[in-house]
Amino acid sequence: MDEMLEKLKKLIADKLEVEEEKITPEASFRQDLGADSLDLYELVYAIEEEMGIQIPDDQTNEFETVQDALNFLKSQQK
Repeated sequence: MDEMLEKLKKLIADKLEVEEEKITPEASFRQDLGADSLDLYELVYAIEEEMGIQIPDDQTNEFETVQDALNFLKSQQK
């Protein structure tokens, strides 16, 4: 499996206190993983720290699913 997805899953599991098995690319942060606005803010901060990138505020509002976050992270690698 994708190394970046694995890192992301570990961060999500830690910050949202959910089992990694529940974290799929299709999983919605709010509906499937039970995240609220504060949870998402803390998750984004953790991703920025772990990956060494900046995520603009307007971009974080577009993270509906795990795949959305993964797509953004992959776009920053280029």
